[in-house]
Amino acid sequence: MSRISVIQALVRNGLYYLTEHADDEALADGFDIYDVEQGIISGKIRRTWPKEGKHEILGLALDGRPIGIICRVTSSGKLRVITVYEYKQ
Repeated sequence: MSRISVIQALVRNGLYYLTEHADDEALADGFDIYDVEQGIISGKIRRTWPKEGKHEILGLALDGRPIGIICRVTSSGKLRVITVYEYKQ
């Protein structure tokens, strides 16, 4: 299973959480939890930081806006969403 497939499965199964920072940043950009979920489900990994085990996922929010999500799979097997932002090219 590819890394993005693993991450998407965690979201589909509700095995993820947002940090307080991610929640604040999502709200500041007008995103909610459903936008974050959709962004991950529709997204692709843009880059990875192997030492930290973090990934940047780019996808689309429910309203079609590009959304960026930085996340990592924790040692307990859950997805930790570190930050969320509106992706601007």
